[in-house]
Amino acid sequence: MCGIMAEYDTVQNKIKNGYIFKDHLDKAIELKPQDPMSYYLMGRWCYAVAQLSWIERKVAATLFGEPPNATLEDALKNFQKVEEIQPGYSKPNYVFLAKCYRDLGQRDKARKMCQAASSMNTSSKEDEEAQKDLDLLCPALGL
Repeated sequence: MCGIMAEYDTVQNKIKNGYIFKDHLDKAIELKPQDPMSYYLMGRWCYAVAQLSWIERKVAATLFGEPPNATLEDALKNFQKVEEIQPGYSKPNYVFLAKCYRDLGQRDKARKMCQAASSMNTSSKEDEEAQKDLDLLCPALGL
């Protein structure tokens, strides 16, 4: 719910809910460390935090004393953990792996993840959204 609400909320509430979401994910991973969904969601959280603008970080620091902290490497580790637990887990996970590799300058690995995602069926709304990202990502990587 925090993630869905964030799409329509103020920056202040997005940041506040982001902290809540992260706490819930930490607890979920602690309680069920072999659940790939928790790592996928943690990867998404880390990726989103790594993409925060300077102004969003300043707002978070002003309101909460410290902005949320995560890197692309943190996101990548979580998406890789998903694959370690359950290889071929989901099309969206492959797309986010590709995005991380692209953003980290590892284009060959990004292409490989795009190809893996492209080979998967689209069977859910989340898969459809991942396919839209893939349709933009693949050509940018020369596929």
